[in-house]
Amino acid sequence: MSRLLVFIVGRIVAFVLTVVIGVTVVFAIPRLLPYNPVETQIGFIYSVGQFYDPTAIEMLRQALYELYGLKGNPIEQYFAVWRRLLTFDLGPSIQNFPTPVAKLIAIAFPWTVGLLTLTIIISWTLGNVIGTVAGYLSDRRFSKMLTGIAVVLYPVPYFILALVLMFTFAFLIPIFPLGGGLTLVVEQINLDLILNLAKHAALPALSIIIPGALGWWFLSSFTLSSQKKTEDFVRYAELKGLKERLILRRYLIRNILMPQTTALGLALGGIFSGALLTEVVYAYPGLGRLLYQSIINNDYNMIMGISLLSILGVSAATLFLDLLYPLIDPTVRYR
Repeated sequence: MSRLLVFIVGRIVAFVLTVVIGVTVVFAIPRLLPYNPVETQIGFIYSVGQFYDPTAIEMLRQALYELYGLKGNPIEQYFAVWRRLLTFDLGPSIQNFPTPVAKLIAIAFPWTVGLLTLTIIISWTLGNVIGTVAGYLSDRRFSKMLTGIAVVLYPVPYFILALVLMFTFAFLIPIFPLGGGLTLVVEQINLDLILNLAKHAALPALSIIIPGALGWWFLSSFTLSSQKKTEDFVRYAELKGLKERLILRRYLIRNILMPQTTALGLALGGIFSGALLTEVVYAYPGLGRLLYQSIINNDYNMIMGISLLSILGVSAATLFLDLLYPLIDPTVRYR
């Protein structure tokens, strides 16, 4: 068996194990909570105060246990969950019964993917370009100023920034709406619809781009650039008299892209869990808000569905990057 085949098989096995472990953890955690959604619904029925046939109530209880995948012991439930996942049948949502989980995820999915894909790519690009320039020209005044802003901004939770932006630009200066994803539902795509979508997404996007570009991405690229500029190949380029712009483009940025590309792939893989707190703050109709509501209501099926998307996204991104590395970096070899 060739080294290439051994490498690919090893990475696929790691991918499968990651998914299995992730699904197992997501299966176990909700069931450890002191809450039973079926008994809660039965209790709500009794709280109405009317008389119900005990036999009918028991039949309803058994039907709900089976419907929500909670019938039998934990081992039987675990295998039942895998049967559902392999057939793409996630069951009905407990909090939005009888709407299927797959349908609710399909509705929220485009909102999250559209918002996070764009914001992550923008913040990654800006952060790496600005951070690399600031790291190479670290003695300049603008570099010191940007570094100070990044150090202050990085520890601030992004939902705090979201609240500040909302208070400033949706309340004090009402430029943008307070929340939501769209003012009116229209059937035809036109310029007014696109502008309406952009207006609602502006503040959530800024609350992700600002701390991303001037936070982690800036600091990481700044650190990498500061380290690389002291290495021999950069010193040699400077001794040859190459311009700073050329050194930045051909020597520094290319050499810091490998670790930053890894982080980008993992960030893009994680979009399937949504920007939970940002979407909650702005009432944005994405996967993060849907996951928050399912956690509050102990919606096992919804938690499992969204978490499975996140697990598959991150695992697939890791697998793709592992297989891609030897093709784009000559220093990496198949082992």
